[in-house]
Amino acid sequence: MTGLLVAWLLASGAAPVRGQATDSAGPPGSELSVYLMTMGQGDLVWERYGHNAIGIRDRRAGTDVVYNWGVFSFDEPGFIGRFLRGDMMYWMAGYDAAQTLAAYREINRTVEVQELNLSPAQRVALVDFIRWNAREENKYYRYDYFLDNCSTRVRDALNAILGGAIRQATDTVMTATTFRWHSLRLMAEDPLMSAGVDIGLGRPTDRPISRWEEMFIPMKVRDHLRDIRVPDESGRLVPLVTSERVLFQAERAAERTAPPQRLLPLALLGLLLGGGVAWLWRRGGSARTAAFVGAVVAGTLLGALGAMLLFLRFMTAHVAAWHNTNLLVYNPLWLLVLAALAVARGDRGRRIVSGLAALTGMLALFAIVAPFLPGLRTGSMAVIAMAAPVALAAAWVIRLRAVPVQPAAE
Repeated sequence: MTGLLVAWLLASGAAPVRGQATDSAGPPGSELSVYLMTMGQGDLVWERYGHNAIGIRDRRAGTDVVYNWGVFSFDEPGFIGRFLRGDMMYWMAGYDAAQTLAAYREINRTVEVQELNLSPAQRVALVDFIRWNAREENKYYRYDYFLDNCSTRVRDALNAILGGAIRQATDTVMTATTFRWHSLRLMAEDPLMSAGVDIGLGRPTDRPISRWEEMFIPMKVRDHLRDIRVPDESGRLVPLVTSERVLFQAERAAERTAPPQRLLPLALLGLLLGGGVAWLWRRGGSARTAAFVGAVVAGTLLGALGAMLLFLRFMTAHVAAWHNTNLLVYNPLWLLVLAALAVARGDRGRRIVSGLAALTGMLALFAIVAPFLPGLRTGSMAVIAMAAPVALAAAWVIRLRAVPVQPAAE
């Protein structure tokens, strides 16, 4: 498949073999070509969003290097702690283009290239910036999933070289999509991870975003650059992308154009689970023990997830997880309910458990309407609809278990 890269380089007038130097007449930068390389989705979680890089081909030096800003290492000291705190440090690096293509072919990820219409002076400026950025003291940056990632770094570098042309053309064009919408679209092939992302994202990810912001996704940088026009030597506006080609087409499902509709199936799942707990309790006898165990398991899961959401809000820099309406139903208060249940003694203790359970139930009920209220609107209605019936049933069972209904006297 490297032959495709060689063929593309030859077609664009390049010398693709390292060390095959050629002389190039013209001003500085005329020996350079710049292209955007876009890699499609992969199998691993961090590959679902795609990837991109800026390619610099030097016909005089006979080199072809792609520079990307998405390098990280699990072996980095303190990686897990940094990941949990939202303090991940990524860096940029350059790799041989042919080797890069071979690596992505090996893991079955589509690779596309777009030749960019930059002036010689702009090419030189881009190379100068990349060399500066590649220095040890400059190459690291604090990664943000939506606002500062491998794709936005590529976007910003090209935008700066073009004098802000990319941002000018895209920043005021709204897309009617959100950060959450795109996340659920790209993570859809992993339902469990997709549900976790939906629970963890807060209201900052639910506002409509512009085309400029949408380019946190590499494939959107590829798409939107097709619409960019730049002035040529005469001042006439011409397309920024002069040519493009697919170097390798992966054998995998096409990228989704929209997230799957999961509100109804998740709501039905929640009704089934919550209804099952309530039905067992109403059967009486030994079935109530099963209902109680189910309620405790549900409360433990909801409380643990709620504790994680609190941690994300107050102990991390994961801004995308802040102001999370899901806390109303994935509620850390459940852990207090279960702790009180374990130590409650006497009528007063049972009344405390009953009151706490009732409070969690009311908050779960409020969570159903909260996404439609100003200031609490969220796009995570599906995971709320799944958890609310379970939380209501669990609260009802624990409350009745704590303070049994006394039979009426004749």
